[in-house]
Amino acid sequence: MAASNQKEMAGKSNETPFKKICKIFATGFGSGYIPKAPGTAGALLGIPVGLGINLIPDTGGSFLALIGLIVFSCICAHVTEKSLGFEDPQTVVIDEITGMAISLWLIPASFFSVVILFILFRLFDIYKPFPVKQMEDVFTGGVSIVMDDVMAGIIANVLFRVGEVVLS
Repeated sequence: MAASNQKEMAGKSNETPFKKICKIFATGFGSGYIPKAPGTAGALLGIPVGLGINLIPDTGGSFLALIGLIVFSCICAHVTEKSLGFEDPQTVVIDEITGMAISLWLIPASFFSVVILFILFRLFDIYKPFPVKQMEDVFTGGVSIVMDDVMAGIIANVLFRVGEVVLS
């Protein structure tokens, strides 16, 4: 059993219902337990979340939904990190779900746009160019876990939009 899984099992004894609910969401309904590439699994789960947010007809409403998702993600990531007792557990993928949803925000849905945004988001999330990496250094706890993915999602979204303008 991997060290992180052993620590996770040890953290189960003191779980309140709130902590359990946070862990369910933070681990992407279990997708964070996939042994290879849990972040990719979380990002895949972020696609329907992002497409769902895009169905909100009002731009302000969809923006508020994203803000709510970010706050909720920070809380769930923080509670789960503290419950497990170690920093930025790989099983926490709510940050990838949120970052992918942000990358899709207000982009017309097509197979092409989803695939390109998925690739862009994962590249920025994995390689953490400036200013993505700095988000981990500026914040702590659940906010640190989530904000680098928020920034990766923002950059993917903006870069896609720039690419559309340049290539049209």
